[in-house]
Amino acid sequence: MVDEEEPFPLPSETPAADTLPAPFEETDTPAKASPPSESAPSTEIGDAAAAPPEIALGVNPEPPARTEADRRRLPRGPRSELLETREPLWRESGGYRLRLDPPDLARLRELPGSKGKTDRELGETFFDGYAARLTAALEEDVARPAEVRVVVDPYSRQAFLAVGRTIRGIVSF
Repeated sequence: MVDEEEPFPLPSETPAADTLPAPFEETDTPAKASPPSESAPSTEIGDAAAAPPEIALGVNPEPPARTEADRRRLPRGPRSELLETREPLWRESGGYRLRLDPPDLARLRELPGSKGKTDRELGETFFDGYAARLTAALEEDVARPAEVRVVVDPYSRQAFLAVGRTIRGIVSF
């Protein structure tokens, strides 16, 4: 059986404007909210009792400044020896002045056998083993004397030799 009544009225069957209910403001009154129960804690953001004044006002409290006494209490031991000043390491070889910057020294930590050594020790070991190969890669292309930055990629095990902003040689190690 087919129901003869249509579920949606056609546009001609829509009610007239005078039969529509009044807008929200005219017919409904806002319901009064019940007061919060005394046993439940308040969760309002501006409630001063629920949060410290800095957080209630939206201000992040600043951490206390370190004093000289705090700095003296920092640990001194094997770990503090691994922390160094951030200066490049230089090596003169074959008329070139090779330079390993601090980020490149830090990348040497990724190489096998670097555990427990400082960045400076790793750089010295790197230069001891590869300085001759690095300068040999530059001999035909770069006039002496020149300052050469050595950029280390421990994952591809390559050293890029840069003079100014130009890569002048690549050495695999």
